Amino acid sequence: MASNTSEVHNHSYSTGQDIAFAVMYSFIVIIGVPANSIVITIVRKTPSMHTTTNYLLMNLAVADLITLMICPGMYDFALKKVRLDKTLGDFICKFFAGNAVVPITINAAALTVSAIAVERYLALVKPFYTRLRLTKKRVPRVVAFIWTFAVLSCIPDLVTNTTEPNHHSTYPCKRPWSLDEYFRHKGFLIFTGVFFGLIPSCIIFFCYFGIFRGLFITETICTAPKGPERSSNAALEDQRSKKQLFKLLLWLMILFCTCTLPFSIFFICLTTLKTNTVVNNRQYLFVVHRMVRFLLTANSFFNPLVYAFQSANYREGFKRIFYCKRLTEENK
Repeated sequence: MASNTSEVHNHSYSTGQDIAFAVMYSFIVIIGVPANSIVITIVRKTPSMHTTTNYLLMNLAVADLITLMICPGMYDFALKKVRLDKTLGDFICKFFAGNAVVPITINAAALTVSAIAVERYLALVKPFYTRLRLTKKRVPRVVAFIWTFAVLSCIPDLVTNTTEPNHHSTYPCKRPWSLDEYFRHKGFLIFTGVFFGLIPSCIIFFCYFGIFRGLFITETICTAPKGPERSSNAALEDQRSKKQLFKLLLWLMILFCTCTLPFSIFFICLTTLKTNTVVNNRQYLFVVHRMVRFLLTANSFFNPLVYAFQSANYREGFKRIFYCKRLTEENK
């Protein structure tokens, strides 16, 4: 799901709303960048975690890390008086201020989350469908497809993100994801909202509901051995593991849908409104735009906390890396 710098008011001064959003963006960047970096480091340096799921989680962390590092939400409100020449301005708008790169990383993250859901579904619900299973050899191809499709889907954004020569006191960049330019790019906005918002949400719901059904309704998914050797302790451990897995999957689904769907739905609905309606309700729509955009970016902050740090393996990996680093420093 793409995301660009939101609208700014025509006032030349910064409002309390500007400061509030800048602080919120700063918080998720300051916490989210090291959190995603830790996930990448743990997977890279822990051989036992070189699995298909963890490789996908590392790819998700890479996408989220880039999203947070180049997110303009911390400073976009301060650019209302900035004047840019054409060549340098187009470069800054495409890669920083207007930001056509963030949509690529957010789209890649949405595809990766979908791939993780499908991989978990096939592994737990369809374990005998070996031809469909994602193996270590197939992971590089899947990751390459994810990033290629994400880049291709954002070509209209890369092309149209340019300097606004006559912006006066408004924002210096023209971008599709704005209240000024959305009506010129309705097809692109609908395509992105459907393919990187609605469809991934449906895939995630289908996969995780299938896992829930196998855990608690049909009980075809078991986390402990079955048969005569199954002790009462094993049964209790099985129930405990099921509850933990269900809790994690529920959080994953809620997180993705809460952070991603509002942005998709907002712009899909926006494309159905008449121009006069948007103009008359501009201030309200501007605030909603800012809120859904922040939620979309915040997904990159929440992902490492929910996907990785709720896992005992990641917590142990973090302890090992931290302990080794401290031991190295003490030996110097």
